[in-house]
Amino acid sequence: MSAVEESPRHIDVAPLVIETAGTVREVLHRSPLWERITNGSMPFAGRASYLEQHWEGLRVLLGAVEQLEARTNGVAEMRDTLRETTDKMGSALDRSHATARWREHHVTMPSMLQFRRRVTEITEADDVVSLFAHCAVRLAAVGACPVPSTTGASIPRITVVRTEEQEELFAEELSAALIGLLAHGSDVCRAYQGQERARTCATTAAMIRNALRG
Repeated sequence: MSAVEESPRHIDVAPLVIETAGTVREVLHRSPLWERITNGSMPFAGRASYLEQHWEGLRVLLGAVEQLEARTNGVAEMRDTLRETTDKMGSALDRSHATARWREHHVTMPSMLQFRRRVTEITEADDVVSLFAHCAVRLAAVGACPVPSTTGASIPRITVVRTEEQEELFAEELSAALIGLLAHGSDVCRAYQGQERARTCATTAAMIRNALRG
């Protein structure tokens, strides 16, 4: 994590962010979705759909951060990180699908609709603390997908938490964001229940991960 400190008065939430990022990785790797990706029972379409949910989540968060940027200090690096990660994931999905036309057929799953509503509420309330909690969890998840890696998406240092009350809010929203994140996997598993991996598909989760590194 790295960022220029915006104010000496912020509370250091880096330990919370680091702990949460570790939890995100551990929980994802123990999830039914991850098991199906690992054992090959999740078809390519399912793996791609899961990554597309994260791509959409990044776009939603980027839009919210850009809205708050004009009236909130300390958001520039998070904005830049979200933009770079969104572009990187979109390009990786373009390559894995061998076309960018997947964007025209992208399906927003129920948990993503709920996530969109929550981000809208946060944005309308000018609640940058809660918004950054969701950003941290989403970036941690992208860094953990779709195979274990120590070179995941970086999370900028968060310097918008100023009071103990905001610190408590930040911690609560981190937990809420993690619960919402797991719902993406549940949606995908339900949508592709019982489907076997397509033998004709040469694109694997590891290949998508390598594309994300590029």
